[in-house]
Amino acid sequence: MRDTVSTLPALPRDLNELQLPIPVQPRPPRPRPLRTWFRRHGPDFAWLAPLLTLAGFVHAAGMTRSPGFTEVEGRTVARVTDGAWSLPGDLGLAQLAAWIEPAGALERAEHTVAAGREAMLVVLLLGVVLLWVLARRLGVARPAAAVAVVLFAVSPLALHVHRMVHVENVAVLWTLLAFALATARRRQFVAFPAAGVAALLAVATEATFLLFAPFVVWTMWQQVRTRARRLALTGLGAAAAVGGYAYVLVTLIGREPLPGEESLGDLWALDPVLLALTPVAAIGALLFRPLRPLGAALLTLVLLIVLPAGSAPVALTVAAVPLAALLLPAGAHRLAVRLIAVRGRPEATPLGIMATTAAAVLVVAVAATWPGELRPLLRDNPIAPVEQAERWLEANVPRDGRLVVDHTMRADLLRSGFGAGGVLPFTSFRTAELPAEARPLGAAVPVAQRFEPRPPGWTHYDYVVSTAALRADDTDRPDVRAALAESTPVAEFGTGDDRVEIRAIHPFGREVAEAVAADERRRVQYAAGQLMRNDALTFDAAAREIAAAGRIDPRLVIVLGKLSGTHELDIALPALPGEDAGTRRQLVLSGLPTDDEAARLALWLLGQPAPFTPANVDTDGTTVVATYSLAAPGGLLPAAPDITTEESSS
Repeated sequence: MRDTVSTLPALPRDLNELQLPIPVQPRPPRPRPLRTWFRRHGPDFAWLAPLLTLAGFVHAAGMTRSPGFTEVEGRTVARVTDGAWSLPGDLGLAQLAAWIEPAGALERAEHTVAAGREAMLVVLLLGVVLLWVLARRLGVARPAAAVAVVLFAVSPLALHVHRMVHVENVAVLWTLLAFALATARRRQFVAFPAAGVAALLAVATEATFLLFAPFVVWTMWQQVRTRARRLALTGLGAAAAVGGYAYVLVTLIGREPLPGEESLGDLWALDPVLLALTPVAAIGALLFRPLRPLGAALLTLVLLIVLPAGSAPVALTVAAVPLAALLLPAGAHRLAVRLIAVRGRPEATPLGIMATTAAAVLVVAVAATWPGELRPLLRDNPIAPVEQAERWLEANVPRDGRLVVDHTMRADLLRSGFGAGGVLPFTSFRTAELPAEARPLGAAVPVAQRFEPRPPGWTHYDYVVSTAALRADDTDRPDVRAALAESTPVAEFGTGDDRVEIRAIHPFGREVAEAVAADERRRVQYAAGQLMRNDALTFDAAAREIAAAGRIDPRLVIVLGKLSGTHELDIALPALPGEDAGTRRQLVLSGLPTDDEAARLALWLLGQPAPFTPANVDTDGTTVVATYSLAAPGGLLPAAPDITTEESSS
């Protein structure tokens, strides 16, 4: 038997020499990926949390009031609330509906469009996170990334654009995500396909975002090192560029602006600083390799926005805002790094002076323009006339009334009980057809058209509501033009461009209606003159002036004639909201001896036969306020005698 040599350590001869405990090699530390991730990204969270709070607070402050509701917003939210969308063609609307309906935004919002603007707040916060991630992946320092977020969320142009309900804002999220994934240096076999899917979703949300496809591919190309992958990405980018730009250029050239769409001049008046610096940021980004794809994308957007042939869609402006917000501080950060690198060289001093001067000019320009442009967005209420007009319609027009309105007001009126068939958006009326000799060169002449139901003509409607959106519509719609021309205002709210006029449509023409109204005023003038001679009725100065002009509802004249034989009353004729220039149909009776007498008078008024029954009667102590319905029957008062004929006969 062979002897075997043991590899175990020899036991000590004396047990006292045994060392306890026996030394053991320490275990390797247990991997803690979550703790490591937070240690790495914790500073980013510390920067991002206050930025999210600032962006959310500024966006939410007055987002349901300013800017004023537009026709585009009303049409978008109406399609979401009516369920008039389908996949995959309306992916943008589906994403808005994914928040508005499950989150109960309609129940919380006073206006239908306000529910859509609540969804835009969520979109903005997600955009802030994605912009921060993209900036950090591009090597932008945290202070510069914070400046990018502030520009993206708080600048006047960005705040104006982000508050409005546009599916383009949702497409921006997918575009930012695509660029962030395209900058991946590890696990590219997962990140690059995900970036392609994100870019595809951006295009499905808004087709104009096909512009970004080649630049996303360019960003991927910068991250890869193998020749085969670069060749594949080059071919993919070229195909996306050819197809995408052919589609976009065909869409833009000769394009007519949509109702309510803003022009470049409107945007310049809103934020000249950001618009002036956008091309500078795009050109400056081309100097730095990591920023070149984004700089080229922004420069392309700028060229398309100023394209002289046609009107640029809102998608281009919405897409340019995050890129400009990112590239301005990112380029400044790269320039600062270059200046530090050449410190001590002869060229460092002039470069430093120029950079400091440019920064000072930028700060002064922002301080001079931003407060004045942000104040209306945070404090003004341009939709107040719309709110007042909607309350007036709900109080004075029967629910089966037929109205011509814009999309924004239509959605609110449908929620208040008006019938969908009786409230028509003005864009539903057909447009005027150009004669053959006036058609543009090369325009296609349709040989046969499928039948499309048309709304009835303007004579079938009772009221047309003239809003800023309706007046800004440059499309020639004969029915809308005729409805405005053959109508008279019955209520007006607000002043200037934001005013809202409720106009009664006269099917037999405005001239006929004005002649009938003039005859009715003469009858009222004569009857009111007889009432003012009655010592039992004391008209205040304003009421006497109104009565002398014949601007009283004839039902009030007859009721006052009945009361003059039984009561001694003080008479006031206040104007209802929006009806300062119209006929007075509210009667204030005061001077009664007791509260019980006022209550009995109120009951007497409510007991009058139609059409002399007030729509509403209130009492306040010894004062009675009676309000009558809008339309009074004609012929209630006898014709006024011809004074000239009487004098000649006498």
